[in-house]
This record gives sequence, C-alpha cells and structure tokens, in this order.
Amino acid sequence: MHRKLHQATAALAGSPLAATGVLAFDTATTSAQEPPPDVAQTQFQQVTLVKGEAEMGEPMTLAVLPDRSVPHISRDGTLRRTDANGSTSVAGQLPVYGHDEEGLRGIGVDPGFESNRFICLYYAPPLDTPGGDAPADGSAADFAPFDGVNRLSRFTLSDDNTLDLDSETEILDVAASRGQCRHVGGDIDFDAEGNLYLSTGDDPNPFASDGFTPIDERPDRNSAFDGGPALGAVDVPATGGWDQYVDVSTTLSGQPDGTTTLYLTFSGRAGGLLDIDDFTFSTGE
Repeated sequence: MHRKLHQATAALAGSPLAATGVLAFDTATTSAQEPPPDVAQTQFQQVTLVKGEAEMGEPMTLAVLPDRSVPHISRDGTLRRTDANGSTSVAGQLPVYGHDEEGLRGIGVDPGFESNRFICLYYAPPLDTPGGDAPADGSAADFAPFDGVNRLSRFTLSDDNTLDLDSETEILDVAASRGQCRHVGGDIDFDAEGNLYLSTGDDPNPFASDGFTPIDERPDRNSAFDGGPALGAVDVPATGGWDQYVDVSTTLSGQPDGTTTLYLTFSGRAGGLLDIDDFTFSTGE
C-alpha cells in the first residue's frame, strides 16, 4: 500500500454453527514409476569435515573461502576455520551476550575476499545488559536495562587466518530487547553486484500465545510478547447464519507510511465460527 491508511472496512460474518466439510479422493491407480535420480548423490560428494561440540561448539552457520576452507561460528562467539583436509582451529573469539538465542549468529564472506580479506559477522555485543531473564511483567523502567542491539560488523581475517578484532568496522545495529527467548535470525549474503543482505528475526516470543500471533499489548507486559502494534479493533456480532453477513468498520491509528504488511487476527466466543467475505481500506476522502 502506497497511501496512508485512515479507515478499514470489513464484511464479516459470525455464527455459532458447526462446520462440515466434504473431501473428494481420486481412487484411480497409476503404474509404478522409477523415482528420479537423487541429484545430490549423482553430482555431489558429502564429506564430513568436523563433528561434535569440541570442533563445532553450538553451530550456527558457515561460509566457504576461496581456498575451500570453511569458517564456521558457534553461538558463544567462537569463530573456527576448517581447512579442506578437515583440520580445525579456532580463528577468533568474539565477546557476545548469549541469553537464549542471542550470541554470534551470522557470517558472510566479502566477494573481494582474495584482495581485502573481509568477512562480516552478526552478533550480540555484551553491552551492560543484566544477566538472567527479563521480567515478563513490570514497568518501562524494569524493561529498559534489557534494551540492546544485534550488530553487523566487518572484520579482517589476517593472513594467518585469525580474526583481527581491532579491524572491526560497525555497519549496522539492529535494536533488540533482551532477556526473553526471541527470534534473532542473522543470515548474511552478497548478491552479484556486491550488495550486502542481512536477515533478522521478528524478535517476539511466541510461546505465551501458544504459537499464535504474539500481540499482547497490555501496558505492563514485556514487549517480547507483542509482535507489533494493533492499529484497530472491532467487535463482530453473531449474524445468526453462516451465509448472513454484517458490515463492520474501524478507524486505524498510527497508520504506517509507504509499503507495509498488515495482519488480521481474531479471537472469538466458544463455539463460534468466523467467515470473511472481503475487506477494504479507505482514506476517508
């Protein structure tokens, strides 16, 4: 959507009826066919270079250098390098904050590595974050000490294949709330033009909502349990029938600018069913 959103209108139907479904199955038989060859088995050879905690730690991801050696990272901040013969050594140790999913999460190799020896790492710097869990409930002052960042930085891998910590160039800090288990992400990649890409997690905790959208907006609730602000809410009355609809509308607050993704979430009475015929957005003009 490229226009500011001022009002949402929905045509919704609610009914305390049970739902039934009809399934159709194709019972026709077909002659057995030989499965296609496994491309991975015919064109690639799987070779185990490292295995186990001693050589991998808590493994997150890996990259491949031009000499076919493999730098790989552990969440505790350890960067290891395994050469093409399977010999593994520690290339560096990055100080990290390591509660739940945070730590050293991503590694990428600069396309010009052969001349500049640059690698990128995505990690959680220690800062002054308290240890232990952040409170699930409290005030803004209770949550503030757990405000942190996940950092994307560029480093130089020295000629002896060790990480030069003093070479760090900070590229991007991604705001993150700490002390609760959240989705962190951290995959790094470069395209053919040399542009750098970073994937980040959505940062909420889905467990208190039993895997459903975390949108707990209570003012005394940790933001870990709120995946995004609610722009509006509306009650949908029971219509008395599955094919009977009622129009309901609500005004949106805090309208986003530019292009964004909006989600509709629903909670209803026991035994009720909800069917949406359509919904539209209007500027109110």
